[in-house]
Amino acid sequence: MPSPQACDAGATILVAEDDVLVRIAIAEYLRACGFRVIEASGGLEAKTVLQHGPEIHVLFADARLAGDDNSFALAQWTRRYRPKISVILNANLPKKSEAAAHLCARNQPNPPPASHLRERIKAMKASHTHRAKADRRPKAAYR
Repeated sequence: MPSPQACDAGATILVAEDDVLVRIAIAEYLRACGFRVIEASGGLEAKTVLQHGPEIHVLFADARLAGDDNSFALAQWTRRYRPKISVILNANLPKKSEAAAHLCARNQPNPPPASHLRERIKAMKASHTHRAKADRRPKAAYR
């Protein structure tokens, strides 16, 4: 897990997640715990932030990022060129929410439980799926 100073209030966490709903929910959760959060939609964008952006303390990445800048390549690059940055890789929703809750617990005495984050993500995905289905319904003819 990240070093204690990486979890100080105001520390900057880079969340690299290709699922926009998961990324938004995790970023909101971490912001509510007092962290500054930068979001990246993939490995290439995260690497660009690491190279040219503000100081990052923790890289919180989806272990399933695809492409040449996949999560493992991103983690290796980070450990080699930015060794002070703590790297957290998780592949599934329960692990991601537990890792986010663990970070919050080191920064906040009574953080919202990981189950709240999981339920928020599930609700966001259900709402998105419902809207997508509604958008595919045939439109009524104009009269």
